[in-house]
Amino acid sequence: MKIRTKIFVANMLVVTILLGVLTHVLIEYVSGILLDKAKENVNYSVSQLALNLDKSMKVYEQVIDSFYINHDIQEALLNHYESDAEAQGVYFDVVTPYMNVVRATTDTLNLMMYTNNPTFQFSDVKNVDDEIKEHEWYKAAHYSDKRLSRAWTYMGRSDIYKADVLRLVGKLYNIFNRSELFITLDVDQRVIQDLISKEDQDHRYIIALNNGQVIVDNALKSIEGLHIQDYGFYNDIAGSDDTSFMYTDDGLKYLVVSKTIDTRHSVSGMKIVSLVSIDQYISKVNQMKWIALALYLVSVLLCMIIIYAISTGLTKRLTVLALKIKEMNTDNLQSFIEVKGNDEISQVSYKFNQMMARMDMLIKQVYEAEIDRKELELKRRESELYALQAQINPHYLFNTLNAIRGNLLENGDYKNADIVKWFAQSFRNMLNQKSDVVKLGDELDAVNTYMNVQMFRYGNRLNYSSEVPEELRQFPIPRLALHTLLENAMIHALENNENDTVIKVRAEWVDERCYRVTVQDNGPGFSVEKLAEIWERLQNPDRDEQSRHLGLLNTQQRIKLTFGADFGLDIVSVAGLETRVSMVLPTAWHRQKEGENDVTSIDC
Repeated sequence: MKIRTKIFVANMLVVTILLGVLTHVLIEYVSGILLDKAKENVNYSVSQLALNLDKSMKVYEQVIDSFYINHDIQEALLNHYESDAEAQGVYFDVVTPYMNVVRATTDTLNLMMYTNNPTFQFSDVKNVDDEIKEHEWYKAAHYSDKRLSRAWTYMGRSDIYKADVLRLVGKLYNIFNRSELFITLDVDQRVIQDLISKEDQDHRYIIALNNGQVIVDNALKSIEGLHIQDYGFYNDIAGSDDTSFMYTDDGLKYLVVSKTIDTRHSVSGMKIVSLVSIDQYISKVNQMKWIALALYLVSVLLCMIIIYAISTGLTKRLTVLALKIKEMNTDNLQSFIEVKGNDEISQVSYKFNQMMARMDMLIKQVYEAEIDRKELELKRRESELYALQAQINPHYLFNTLNAIRGNLLENGDYKNADIVKWFAQSFRNMLNQKSDVVKLGDELDAVNTYMNVQMFRYGNRLNYSSEVPEELRQFPIPRLALHTLLENAMIHALENNENDTVIKVRAEWVDERCYRVTVQDNGPGFSVEKLAEIWERLQNPDRDEQSRHLGLLNTQQRIKLTFGADFGLDIVSVAGLETRVSMVLPTAWHRQKEGENDVTSIDC
């Protein structure tokens, strides 16, 4: 296969694959955007309908609430009257104005009151007789154990009002005379259906009460006797309050969005379901796919023409050059190849003669010399690496320090022998502690060795002690955290203190989940302003002012990143008297497995 053909085929393969992948990704991306936008719009419409429905039903429920707080109405319904004239007087003075206000302020079909008082019976105030007690709305309200209950129910199609009727039933239990009062308020179902906006009329909406009765289905002419459990998608919405999913019915694909109202007990469990056909979105996607396919084919054709023209012009002179090289005698390295032109191909042919002339020299001198040099360099680096490993080998260092200490003991220099021992032990502790979190006891052993060295250095100027209960020594602490606090105390207390410096380390319980480690010194302390500045830097680690108190800042960040935001440093300082820096740490901690978060937060 000629190089011209290889270049053409390779470039066409790359272009075809890249354009195909790009077209497919764009189609899937735009399709996802269209579907996500559809879900977003439907979710918004359902949420808005739920809000409007909740507000509309709340208006009617406020009538029941006014009945609950109106003691005059309750007294009028429960009092026994000696004559009909007395009852009529109370009815027209108390009940009728209340009824007129309710009818004037709400869009209701009928308003009725029910009482077990036989002396107070009118057209809109009925006695709770045996016939009333057989009604489903009465049974649902009567068996409620609340003093005031509200419940919605679907009453079916009314021949009187020529409309589907929703009934709101309110029950009031009067604790003084142990009587039950009922009020029913009938609402036209079209009041609820009119809440669906004009923009959403093409979508199917289903609204069901908390007892499962369907009160709105704008795709059906009659909803009487229909329950939400009768729909094929019920199992998908039964177990969740808000959900969305794809549903197929009779070969048609729908986007189903369900929302449950739970603002009040009377409407808790009501469901609003929207079914939106996605055929319109699929048609748009298919149209976009055909356009993308046409553009893809046109792009491939144009790329084919351009690549063929470029590959032909590029390989024509390369073919001539290859023929000239084949004609060259392998024993004659001084043959000259002449190619017309002034580009890179011409420069290759110009330099070819020089390359061939120097080939033997490069092979015999440069190549062999380079191999010898690399072998020597490799041996030298191996020697240097071996020496470096011997220098940094911990056993080498410990043996050397122990040899020095033994020599000092033989000469009777016990103090210097102790300082060498402490130094070796401190170095060994730092190397042995490879984990980010260690036990408090191990950290305390390391800092005790460090402070022994410092007390040897400063003599009577430094006095160090530690008080740590044995049961706290097993608890976790970030490695070198206590060491950092002690170094900070040395810098700010010892170097700025005219008197002898006393540094104490204490550990104590906070509660069963937390403990506190405190480093206390009798240094000059910090002023209120300086302490506030330090706290500001600890609480805002991203600020540029981090050159000072870097040790405290790093310790604070390590504690929070390792154990959680509830743990960290606490600083208390009295100017001229003392400073106490405390670490609040958990009593239990474990490192998460790989792939999980590294921080295990424990509330303290």
